[in-house]
Amino acid sequence: MSGALKPRKKPIQGRSTATVDAILEAAIRILRADGWAQLTTTRVAMRAGVSVGSLYQYFPNREAIAAALVRRRTRHLLEAVLAADLSGMVGRDEVIHRIMSAFLAEKRRDLGLSLAMRDVMPDVRGRQAVLEEVRTFLPALQDKLAAALGIRPDAARLAVALAAVEGAVWETLAQEDGLLDRPAMAVSLSRVFEAALGD
Repeated sequence: MSGALKPRKKPIQGRSTATVDAILEAAIRILRADGWAQLTTTRVAMRAGVSVGSLYQYFPNREAIAAALVRRRTRHLLEAVLAADLSGMVGRDEVIHRIMSAFLAEKRRDLGLSLAMRDVMPDVRGRQAVLEEVRTFLPALQDKLAAALGIRPDAARLAVALAAVEGAVWETLAQEDGLLDRPAMAVSLSRVFEAALGD
């Protein structure tokens, strides 16, 4: 089943990249408007303005499209963390708070997509897709933290810390929609991240 969640081929040329982007954007619009039950490859292809045959060149089924969305969303979150400006930060607490603030800002920026994906995650092995994406970013995150703190965190602990934060965010969303907007949320996530990261 996991092979059916991977894209069939990766876009190389500009035109094929544009096709994949159109497919993913169409899937996002359908998910937001109508939910997972209404997301079909036929509807996605029609909304994207491509043939179903073209869609199938890249994605074998709707689950593969959704898994690609999970991976892309995870990439955007991690890229926001990597882009966080840590200059002038003094000490571990400030560095982690800035990183968590960047993560939260990106999460809020496209919260609608995250919420639309919530029900899809089990069907597309979303946790696995997130972890696969996180692993590709770990060396760059280790470098960023090492430059800011003078200590290179262990990769396994860093992965656990990121997973703990993501889990805390999902639980927060399950409790109350507006909790992510509270200023104290960055502080709470910083504590979760720091505790999971350890010494």
